[in-house]
Parts: sequence; structure tokens; C-alpha cells
Amino acid sequence: MYYEIEGQLNIGPLIFDEEELIANGRHFPYEDIESLEITSAPLFSAYGILTVHTKEKDIPIPFVRSRRSKLEKVLREYNRLREKGELLPGDEPKAAAAAAESVQPARSMDPYEELKKLKELLDLDIVTKEEFETKKKQLLDL
Repeated sequence: MYYEIEGQLNIGPLIFDEEELIANGRHFPYEDIESLEITSAPLFSAYGILTVHTKEKDIPIPFVRSRRSKLEKVLREYNRLREKGELLPGDEPKAAAAAAESVQPARSMDPYEELKKLKELLDLDIVTKEEFETKKKQLLDL
């Protein structure tokens, strides 16, 4: 399996190769990934969030929102291969079951969790300080 979802400006590409997901210069071996999920993003933004769920933590990765449908197709293929045990030799059924449930519609989140993810995006220079402050006021009803 090899797919590349193009990036734009300061959002890098998402690369799904034979053994790992590569995003923002970070490598995520499939064996360390419990599931992948497209989660919410600030309203009217040019990006969405792909959350990589690992045993240790959840890692938000921005992607170009206009590429969402392509990413959804790639995630369906990823889950199909994971279920069949074809993604990695020795891929266990337990991990496949978790991956099968990974593509979910955006869920409403605790505003503090959403603010935490937004802060990570600010730190990555994906959102501006003004965008961060505006969304923070919305989330906290200020």
C-alpha cells in the first residue's frame, strides 16, 4: 500500500507507505498505531485533523481539508488491509478490530480537549495567534 495525500503551505503531506505513516517528518510504524481517526477542526479553517491513536497518546496531525475525501478512501483501504492482516506480517486480530472502528464522524469534544489540540496547532504554526484566541473565546464562551 502506498498513498500520498498532498500538503499545502505549512501543512506537509501524509504518506502511507508499506510499513508506516509519515506525517510532518514523524514516522508512525503501523504496529504502533491502534487506530486512525479524522477528528474535528476549527470552523472555516483550511485544515482538518487526523488523530493517530497509539498506546501512549493521541497525536493530532493536520491535513489539508480539501483532501478529506481522499484521506477517507485511504483510511478505508488501511482498515481493510488491517482487518485482513495484510498490512503487516503478524498483525493481530485485536488491532484489526480497533482499526475497523477508527473512521468515525467528527465527535463533539470537551472544549478543554479541543483547546488543547488547538494549542498544539498554534505551536506548530498551523493557526495564527489571532485564530487561536478567537476559537478559544468561542470554546470557553467568553
